Amino acid sequence: MASAKPRNEIKIGLMVAITITLFILGINFLRGKGLFSSDQGFSTIYSDIQGLQESAEVRLNGLKIGQVDKIELQPDRRIKVHFLLKKEIKVSKGSVVQLTAADLISGTKILNLEMSNDPQILPENSFIQSKEAEGLLGNLGSQVSPVLETVTHTVVSLDTLLNTINNIINDDARKHLNASFASLEVGLNQLSGLATELNKQSGQLAGVIKNVNSVTGNLASNNEQINNTLSNLHDFSTSLKNAPVQETVDDLRKAAADLQSLVAKANDSNGSLGLLLNDKRLYNNLSTTLGTLDTLLGDVKAHPGKYINVSVFGSKARQ
Repeated sequence: MASAKPRNEIKIGLMVAITITLFILGINFLRGKGLFSSDQGFSTIYSDIQGLQESAEVRLNGLKIGQVDKIELQPDRRIKVHFLLKKEIKVSKGSVVQLTAADLISGTKILNLEMSNDPQILPENSFIQSKEAEGLLGNLGSQVSPVLETVTHTVVSLDTLLNTINNIINDDARKHLNASFASLEVGLNQLSGLATELNKQSGQLAGVIKNVNSVTGNLASNNEQINNTLSNLHDFSTSLKNAPVQETVDDLRKAAADLQSLVAKANDSNGSLGLLLNDKRLYNNLSTTLGTLDTLLGDVKAHPGKYINVSVFGSKARQ
């Protein structure tokens, strides 16, 4: 019986130890820590943490890289903040940790790590210089500043536009605008009339288009004949190109020269042709001779025996 009592005490002790361990691990898990966390720890000091809570996020350029682990009040009434960062995050020397608001609505505070350009890397558990929060109005001002700048530019643009409108809208400007609107109305009326006229002529346009389609159809159907005609024209032009045009021109020039010589001889009163054409007496003699010759030929035809004596038995004295 005595040996059983220590065994029960050992079991109870083990159960208590396991319960405490599980409780601690559960608390850490609920606080966002891994069960077997390999995060690296750093610390900083603020004079006022403005409601910063443990497990608050630590961000780098808006990305969560760790969380606040522990917050301790120091003897000088400043507050020391321990935070954990992921193992792969390398913090450069000269970096600072700023206390800032996560957003404008919730008011939740976070730590924002601002990296320096120093190539030297801080070891784990190093102290990082803090940067005090700007306060709610400071945060609000920094976030609203771009909006205010945009609004300012917009107001300036509107003021310029209003001044321009005021300069434009005067009596002379109104007259010009009215004249412009009147001209625009006339132009629109003319366009409307043109559209109406085109609508009236749409039937004729359709007929013209139909005729054009018919012509193109005929051209397409007679394409072979057109090609033959063009081929013949090509052959004719080739033959004409190869013809002895120069020789023909030379012959024409020679004929013209001969004709000119003949005309010159006819005009010459000393030549035979000129005498024949120009001497009236020679013409009359020639005409009389031709008349006599014609009479003689008629008599020969009427009395051939008178001029021709043919006898089988010898000649006989002509009567």
